[in-house]
Amino acid sequence: MLNRSEIMKAAWAKWNAHFAARPHIARKLNRADFGFYLAAAWHEAKAAQMTAPERRADRITVEIDRLKYQSFRVNIEPRRRQLETELAALAG
Repeated sequence: MLNRSEIMKAAWAKWNAHFAARPHIARKLNRADFGFYLAAAWHEAKAAQMTAPERRADRITVEIDRLKYQSFRVNIEPRRRQLETELAALAG
């Protein structure tokens, strides 16, 4: 079970670390910025509970999803087939 309190504390720590590294920036809470750190903390908490094959399968699905943003000059089909084959091997 994921501990929401710990995830929120991790997000605040990441947000504070961002401003600690940049003391010249005014500390103003921006929901979009904090949402980014909260999503990152949530993803790290979920990844910490996954096994190594589950983490690899998660990374493969993200990489397959990112292929659609490649330039039209890049042939993505061979890489997509390779990733889908690896994903099927992990699932099976």
